[in-house]
Amino acid sequence: MRIIDRACVAAAAVAFATPAVAMDDQATYWRFDGRAEKRISNIAPATEWAASAWIGDDSTKLRLYNTGIVGDSGHIDNEGGTKGIDSRFFYSRLIADFWDAKAGVSFTVFDEGVTRSGFVAGVEGLAPYGIHVDAVFGISQTGVVSARLDASYDLVLSQKLIAQPYLEAMAASQNDPAIQLGSGLSRFEVGLRLRYEIAKEFAPYIGVSFEQFTGNTAGFVAAAGEPTSLVRALVGLKFWF
Repeated sequence: MRIIDRACVAAAAVAFATPAVAMDDQATYWRFDGRAEKRISNIAPATEWAASAWIGDDSTKLRLYNTGIVGDSGHIDNEGGTKGIDSRFFYSRLIADFWDAKAGVSFTVFDEGVTRSGFVAGVEGLAPYGIHVDAVFGISQTGVVSARLDASYDLVLSQKLIAQPYLEAMAASQNDPAIQLGSGLSRFEVGLRLRYEIAKEFAPYIGVSFEQFTGNTAGFVAAAGEPTSLVRALVGLKFWF
């Protein structure tokens, strides 16, 4: 009976967890963040999404991420083997003020049903000047070691208007031709999203991005008849609850 009682208490804690506000060590909270984006260009228009959720307390959390990009043709956009439709599950723990270390597993589906799974670990938090940093290292079942960096910064222009410059970059230890991924620096993207917060939890935005494939990845992408650099307009919606 004692085991059953503990299981019921744990289930109730998850069921009645409340969204994150001011946190304390004894309470359990949760939060969901989402972004849906149309990436507009004459060459490679696409739709991208990014969603993340966590449940936990001040020091320990379970985190779930799902991101993906699909071309207007309906095919998954591999983005030079750096994106696809990617799902990640992490256990994270606070290691310093505003910084979490995390470790877990990933599963990614690329075009034509090619999949990659592996282990991932990294850190996420706020660097000086309020720059949000998410740095993750991974190793896939094919033995490819990868490093991924996402960084962004919210520049408050008014009470409602926020400009967010961002950077994405990925590097790999070796080639994985089946997904168009090459060794070395594979891809980077820089851009700017300008959002208007109708409410704190709901903000449409516009923006622009520049994406560049490099090294062996650029060779694989070009051989597939795809552009190795792109400038795209962005229109999207950011929300959380």
